Amino acid sequence: MGCVDTNDATIELAPDLVSSIDGTLSVRATALADRAPAPDEKFTISVEYTDRNGTPHAIDPVDGTTGTDGSFSTDLTGLSWDGTGTVTATLAGATIAAAATFAVLDRTPPKVTIVPPTNLHVRQNTDLTIQVHVIDEIGVSQVFFETAGQTGNNNNNNRQRSTVVASGTTDAMIGFDMTISQNATVGSTITVYALAADLSGNQAAATPITLTVDPL
Repeated sequence: MGCVDTNDATIELAPDLVSSIDGTLSVRATALADRAPAPDEKFTISVEYTDRNGTPHAIDPVDGTTGTDGSFSTDLTGLSWDGTGTVTATLAGATIAAAATFAVLDRTPPKVTIVPPTNLHVRQNTDLTIQVHVIDEIGVSQVFFETAGQTGNNNNNNRQRSTVVASGTTDAMIGFDMTISQNATVGSTITVYALAADLSGNQAAATPITLTVDPL
C-alpha cells in the first residue's frame, strides 16, 4: 500500500458491450483518499464470466499499481463467448472494492467443413451421405445443404436442398443424403454447398466441394 489511506475505489469499463470477435475489455480502476487521487495503491482486477449456457469461463486476474493520477488501467482478453460478467477491482490489504458488469455479444460465426467422399468421385445410380462438420462455441441452430449439378433423372442441372435443426450442439457431424441419377452424364460435376447458423444468428459457409460422376 501507499502512504495514503484510501477510502474509496471506482472502476470504469470500455466498452460495456464486448464483441466476441475482439474479445477485449478495457478496465480503469481508480483509488481515492478523501476524494483525491491516491498513487502507489495496489489493485487486483478479478472477473466472473459465464456464457449464455451458464458455463463459467476463467479469466486470469490482473494485479497493478496506481499512478500519480490514482488510476491503474489494463485490458482483459479472452471474452469470446456470448454471455455476461462482472469485473471487480479490489485494493490490496483492504476491503475496499468496486465492481461493474459487462456483456459479450457473440459475433463469431460457426466453423463449417464438408467432408468429401473418397477421391471426390461418385457413381451413377448411387445414394450417398455427405458429412458436414460444424463447430460453434455457443451452439449451432441449423445446417443447410445444397447440391448443384446432374443429380436428377435428366441431363439438366438441378439442385437438391436439405435443412437440419442442430438443437444447439457445439460440435456436430451431420449427414445429408443425396442421390446420383443413373442418367447423370459420366464426367459431369456436382458442386456441394453447406451453410450453418448459430444460436446468435451468425452464419458461415463451408468451402464448396466438386464431385465428378463416374460410370456405374
